[in-house]
Parts: sequence; C-alpha cells; structure tokens
Amino acid sequence: MKIPRKITPDRIRDSIVEFRYETKTPFEAFVGLFYQVAKDSFTYTKRPLGKPISVPSSLTQEINLSLGGISLFYNDKIKIQLQPNSIIFNCLDGYIGWENYKYEIEKSMLLFGDAIQIDSYTRIGMRYISEYPDMDLTDCAKFKFEFGMSEIKSEIYSFRSEFKWKDYKVLLNLNNRLLVVKEHGKEGTPTSIVDIDVIENDIEENSLPAILEKLESLHMSEKEIFFNILNDDFLKKLNPEY
Repeated sequence: MKIPRKITPDRIRDSIVEFRYETKTPFEAFVGLFYQVAKDSFTYTKRPLGKPISVPSSLTQEINLSLGGISLFYNDKIKIQLQPNSIIFNCLDGYIGWENYKYEIEKSMLLFGDAIQIDSYTRIGMRYISEYPDMDLTDCAKFKFEFGMSEIKSEIYSFRSEFKWKDYKVLLNLNNRLLVVKEHGKEGTPTSIVDIDVIENDIEENSLPAILEKLESLHMSEKEIFFNILNDDFLKKLNPEY
C-alpha cells in the first residue's frame, strides 16, 4: 500500500514518544544537569500543560497519558517529562507534523547527551491516538465487530490487540463511539478512537544517531499500520498527499 505523506485533517489527539535508557547518573542530578543545558530553550514547571487528554471512560485506568509530574520541561511546541530512566515527549497542544516534531525531539536529545552520559538506550515507544467524534469505526476503518449473532449490531465497543509487526511489538486499541472523559469529569460526544502504540524492546545502543534512525523507522511502521486500518473511501476524504 502506498503510504500518504500527509492527510488533512489528521485527527491526531495525542502523540507520545518515549526513550528508555540506562545511566549511572542519579535521577535527581540528571534533572538538575538537564536544566542547566536546557534553560535557554525550555521552561521548567511541575504542573500539567496543554489540553486535557480525552480517554474513554471505560479505559481510564488503562490509558494514563497525563504529562504532569515532578520534572516537566516545555517550549512553544513540545513538552518533555523526565522520569527515572525514561524521557517522554508530547506535543504541547495540537500535533505539529512529523518533521517539526522530529526536529524538536532530535534537538532535545542532543541536549540530554550534553547533560549526562547515557550508557545505553534500551527501548523506544511511539503512541499516536486519533479521535473521530460522532463517527462509527465502520465508517472509517476496515473493522467489523461480530460475535456469532448477525442480527445484533454493537454500537459501543472496545477492541484490543497485541501483535508483532516487523521487529516491533504493537498494542492496538479500537474504540467505537465511547463517551470520552473531558474536563471536570464531564462526558463529551461519542467518539471513535484509533490508538496505536509501536514499541521496540531490548535495544542495546549508545549511539544517538542510531537511535534517531530507529525512531524514524518506528514512525514509518506507525503510519503503515494506521493507513492499513483505514478504509479506502474514508482515506479519500482526508485529502491524502503522497
């Protein structure tokens, strides 16, 4: 299948990239060292930033993407959460496109390399969540949910699958017309969600260029899976650019 370079609108609600690493530098020292090299490029805060993340009410315990916490840095495009042995990136408000997002990630990872000695990267994860308000999954995806009773049509459902794709582990969540949790616990419009998490585990790599090359490959696999899920008629409505 030919993969579009861009679609409009992209409907991406959230975009998370995580690097896990090993270092001998204590976490508290890492935060301080990163602050020293990043203070001209990022602002430090301890409060959550950006739009609240909408999640299906039935999956609140499973999906936890809040990037609030003790070590949060941000500029006008992205936010970064530091955790012990983990660096998590997210767009600040709306998705800024892959080339801009990748540029911000690469620039930030160079700062991390200036701050501490990373002995090895052990895992990369990329998770994109696309929302389709007031749409049925059958209108946009090659997916049909049946359970042996053809006369019954499920209007609200959640489907979860875990599988291998190339060298990656993939977690796929498809949610049809679920009520999402908005601000202050209010329920919003019934929304269908395509949630794809692509992970490369068991990495032993200390070269940043090699890790960024892996990230590009991960992103391409994320796109391949996503566009293979969409049905052809719906894809045409998204003004694909190749």
